[in-house]
Order: sequence, then structure tokens, then C-alpha cells
Amino acid sequence: MVENVIIMAGGAGKRLWPASLGKRPKQFLRVDGDTTLFRSALDRAFNLDIRGVVYVVTHEDHVDAAVAECRSLVGDRRSRVVILAEPIARNTAPALALAAARMSLDGRTEETCLVMAADHLISPMDAFSKSVETASEEARQGYIVPYGIIPRSPATGYGYIETGEAAGGGLEVKSFREKPNAETAGKYMSSGRYYWNAGLFTYRNDVFQSELASYAPEIDKAFLNPDENWFQSRVKDGVMIYEPAEALRILYRDCPGISIDYAVMEKTKRIRMVKTDFDWNDVGSWDVIAEIDTPAEAPVYSYQSDGNFVYTDRPVALCGVEDLIVVVANDRVLVCRKGMSQLVKNAAEEDIKQK
Repeated sequence: MVENVIIMAGGAGKRLWPASLGKRPKQFLRVDGDTTLFRSALDRAFNLDIRGVVYVVTHEDHVDAAVAECRSLVGDRRSRVVILAEPIARNTAPALALAAARMSLDGRTEETCLVMAADHLISPMDAFSKSVETASEEARQGYIVPYGIIPRSPATGYGYIETGEAAGGGLEVKSFREKPNAETAGKYMSSGRYYWNAGLFTYRNDVFQSELASYAPEIDKAFLNPDENWFQSRVKDGVMIYEPAEALRILYRDCPGISIDYAVMEKTKRIRMVKTDFDWNDVGSWDVIAEIDTPAEAPVYSYQSDGNFVYTDRPVALCGVEDLIVVVANDRVLVCRKGMSQLVKNAAEEDIKQK
């Protein structure tokens, strides 16, 4: 089984405005009941029976929220969480380079790690664990292993992985494809060779660092010689926290922002994909959340209304309306027609400008 887990808990979550806001972005929302997305990710990581550490990479503004979610961890789990705080967001390649540097400082250079996002829903656990085990076996042989989700629909909101022949416990990766239009997505789905790119990876840390050096030297150079003076360390509620010292702030200021897909995954030859059997949802918009059974925190009164979704912390009444998304949170109100939630990011950005 995989030895360590890296949870990517960055991002502002603008597409889930106004519930995702400021120091409580979407990874700290409760969309399926009592548990936040981030806490679910922590539980998922430890339920893999890892023997190592769960590294959480997040923005420094979100450290307190992350620590608060760790307080209810039982046994030795809380002491096996390491929070790495970024001074500014620079996309996923620098974030993973930072985690790799910290793993090297911790003596985990040759160990395997699973990379997963804090804002995904994955079930059931036994199917997920089986996929991680298969990916870990491939990773120990020197491969970087993405996880492919069998498409449930010709979705245009996801990237795709094009596969080739069977190889080892996985499939050859021929290419990564950006979010397609509807016609292209239909062709992808009917071909049987394309899978949704879940943004999940397993690799050995030294292999990742080697491929980063080969294909993203500008990032590798920045993180090449990690030093403890990059960090200001402290322990809060039993959780180890590494916050950026001035040296790391300077490093991030000069580091380019680029995704791990662009930096490494689309270029490396040391890659195999694992086809998965678990259910996956990236909780990327209010339209997606509307498909989940998410209870409102306050009463919702509906009169001659149908097909609406309400996420609210105060009473809401719906009268004679259909197919709306209504969100009331953080002293803000969103009213959106279903199918149009891609526009919410614009409202979030405008809200930020008004501050």
C-alpha cells in the first residue's frame, strides 16, 4: 500500500461562492451532511492504513481552519498530519514540489505518496483502496500513476486521459486532453479509450523529483536544495505546522505558476494509468452539488415550485419558481438558473473587487 498521502487543500473555490469565501473556501464546506470535504479527505487518507504521514498543502490563510478539522482525529492520527502553508498560490506543480522538498527533509525521498484533492467525493472506500494498491505497485516500479475515471457521460467540464494498451497493472497513457466541446466529448466516450482525469496520482517521491527536473527545470531549480530555514515550525493542537519563512516567500515570489499536468504529466514517459472502479465527484460547481443530497441548514418552504436546490443558513421560501439554485451564506445571496452555475465565478470576482 502507499506510504504517504499529500492532500491538496489550496484554491479559493470561487465557483462555490458565496458559501466558499475568504478563509473558509469550498474544501471546508459540508456538502453531504455533517462532514466537511477536507475532513472526509483526511479520513480517506488514514483509512488506507498508511504507515507514514499525511501532508496537507494549503494557503497560509487556511491553516487555522485545517487545524480545526484535525482536532477530532483519534489515536496517533493527529500527530501524523503535517500542514505545509504556502505564502501565495502558484498552482499544483509548485505545491507538489514543496511537498516533495518537505518529504526529502523528513527522510522520505524514496517513499511512495498518493496525491489527492481535498474537495473531491470518493466512494466506496474498498474500491478506492484497491485502486490505490494497484497504483502503488506501479509506482514502486518507477512510474507516475494517474487514476482514470470511467466516464458516466460526455462531460465537457473535465480533462481526459487517452489510453493505449494494457501495461503491467495499468494502461499506457498516450495523451492528456483538455476539456473538450460536447461533440468531442461524445467521441471520447464512445471510443472506450478515454477516461476522466481525476487529478489523483501516485508516485515515488524521488521519481517525481527526477521528472520535475527533466520537464520543469525552472520549478525544480527553485526547490532543489530544501532547507529547514524555509520554514517557521510550530505545533498546534498536536498538529505539526510549517509556515513560510522569508526564504520560502522569496522562492514563491519568483516561482512560475503552472499545473502539474502541464509541467510533468503531459511530458513524462514514466507513466501508466490505473482504471478505477470507485465513484468520483469533484464538487466543482453548484450544479454538481445540486445533484448530491445536501441538506439545508435552515427551513425551506416551497409553494408550487419544483426542481429547485437550496443551500442556506436561514429560512428561504420559494413561490412559483422552477429549476433554480439558491444559496444563502456569509451575508450574501445567489440565485442562479440550473445549468448556468459557470457564471458564479464572475460574481465571486466582482464581490472581491468591492472589498
